[in-house]
Amino acid sequence: MSKTLPLMILSIFVLAYGIFAADTLYTETFANGSLQNTWYAGFNTSGVAPLIEPHMWSGNPSGDGWVGRLTTNRPDSGQVGENFSGTGTYTDFYLEAKFFLPIDPTFMGVEYYGLEFRVDSSGLSSGYQFLANFNSMTPRLRFRKRPSDSPATPVAIKDWMSSEIPGGIPSTSGWHKLAVKAVGNNFWFYFDDQELPGCPYSDTTSSPLFTQGFIGVYTFYLDFMGYDTTNLIVDDIYVISTSSAIEDPTPTVSQDFQLHQNFPNPFNPSTVIAFDIPRSSQVTIEVFDNLGQKVRQLVNRFYNAGHFQVTWDGKDDSGNDVPAGIYYYRMTAGKFLQTRKMLLVR
Repeated sequence: MSKTLPLMILSIFVLAYGIFAADTLYTETFANGSLQNTWYAGFNTSGVAPLIEPHMWSGNPSGDGWVGRLTTNRPDSGQVGENFSGTGTYTDFYLEAKFFLPIDPTFMGVEYYGLEFRVDSSGLSSGYQFLANFNSMTPRLRFRKRPSDSPATPVAIKDWMSSEIPGGIPSTSGWHKLAVKAVGNNFWFYFDDQELPGCPYSDTTSSPLFTQGFIGVYTFYLDFMGYDTTNLIVDDIYVISTSSAIEDPTPTVSQDFQLHQNFPNPFNPSTVIAFDIPRSSQVTIEVFDNLGQKVRQLVNRFYNAGHFQVTWDGKDDSGNDVPAGIYYYRMTAGKFLQTRKMLLVR
């Protein structure tokens, strides 16, 4: 029995890892200056794949010193940069990526940076976009579609202005996470791991509906002063099956503080931790190793009442990958204190 027990444990570990691997559909971290996937030019784009270079922006979240950089330098006024990747059969999924979003009060034009999803590979013309536009007269987040019959004129479905964005419009340039969950024709949107109000949103105006397609990144820049160059800086792109992304797409606010079990678990390379806040509180969530040493502070901020989630990417506070093993995450909010266990596999 003693000889077979390690094999049983190993078999369970491999099985758990295999289940998780099936849930992770796509990963692109640009690590070590190399692409992990094939990238293609999208609609009205003169370039091909994202350029890879050492980061030059303070606070690069990846910790590996590399990011993706898409340069748009077109002679026309469109100045659209689109790249897509992944598999055209993606249907229901959770997609997230980190973007460096510039904030310039003196800017005189319009900039969009963000995600594309369910991109039609046949003409690279149809699909959806979730975009951040913080340099304009009306800074906002936007959900819009690119119709197949008029791809040059995307149609806005929903705008979130500053008052609707958790934390408001950022006041300084920096890294932020954009994410979308697509299930059927319903969409949930997240900015810095917080769900935007009014979700889910649907689009019933397209025929046929965009129910599957590639994922991608997008940039648009039109400066009234005549500049024609812009960069999209992106890092840590993940696509996860919806069964792994969010347990309850329409959760109700709990009457008590709750720290939920992370999902997926086991995980590699990232996992989602959800928690409930019944009243406005200062919240701290920290990750500890099996020796009780703190490796990462995920949350330390004030929250209003609601259901929230945060993603841990398996890195410590210095941006280094932590080794595989058992870890603990602890939530503190006033007198509330709860700890749960999770397993990172490599």
